[in-house]
Amino acid sequence: MIKKMIENYIKNLTINDINEFATKNNISLNNNELNLIYKQIKENWYTIIYKDPTPIFQNIKENINTDTYQKIITLYYSFYEKYKNYL
Repeated sequence: MIKKMIENYIKNLTINDINEFATKNNISLNNNELNLIYKQIKENWYTIIYKDPTPIFQNIKENINTDTYQKIITLYYSFYEKYKNYL
């Protein structure tokens, strides 16, 4: 059930949603970074949540600012730890 809810959320996710979330978490993304992250989430959400996201994170790391990457990874693991029991 939760997978279907996440899938439906991702289907409706917009690039503006990503930008607003980043801004609320003190992350400033340029257009290239925003597009990259949006694309990775839309195309690879299942792997990011349920499998090993290391290759996806490596791709992001190579294409965004180092400080931005660290903030994203910190947020990812904080949310993952918080919600992993529901997945």
